[in-house]
Amino acid sequence: MSPFVDPLFDPNVGNQCAEGEVNESLQNKKVVCLRDDCKIPKDEPQDVALGKKTKQSSTIYNLWAKYAVDGLNNTHQFTARGMSPYWWVDLGNIFNIMRIEIINRSGNGRGHRLHDLDISVGPCLDDLSLFAHFKGPGKDGEHLIFQRRRYTDGRFVKLSIINVPGALNVHMVNVFAYPIC
Repeated sequence: MSPFVDPLFDPNVGNQCAEGEVNESLQNKKVVCLRDDCKIPKDEPQDVALGKKTKQSSTIYNLWAKYAVDGLNNTHQFTARGMSPYWWVDLGNIFNIMRIEIINRSGNGRGHRLHDLDISVGPCLDDLSLFAHFKGPGKDGEHLIFQRRRYTDGRFVKLSIINVPGALNVHMVNVFAYPIC
């Protein structure tokens, strides 16, 4: 090892990549190898949640978790009332997540139910980091946009109403991201 390399600051120390690849330190402190020519595309990020596998803490009125990512304007998901209800989507691969958009349920004046919402992202369900928090209360049909200055790597996106009893009920969740190259 070179005497000028500090292993505390250089992610390459002890992490050998193939030729043409470089090490990238993720927020969860893991190190991955990426192609050296890997750049964020100039195109708009795509909604990578559409039609993906979902799950929620409970279901009421047959309003399943999958309805939040089905792309239809006339459906929504709905959990039963409980302590800290949640909903998540598995994007299938790790993506560079740029923006998460949530369209609140509209009709019947129940948009205010969306409050104290944590939006978490991570490579697996037991390794999530806070992406954004929405204090609320929401409004009927409100289009909420959560964007960070830098992308966040993740495969799972989880919505959770925290520390209060309630029901989680949203019309649509869009996750705009780029594939990791």
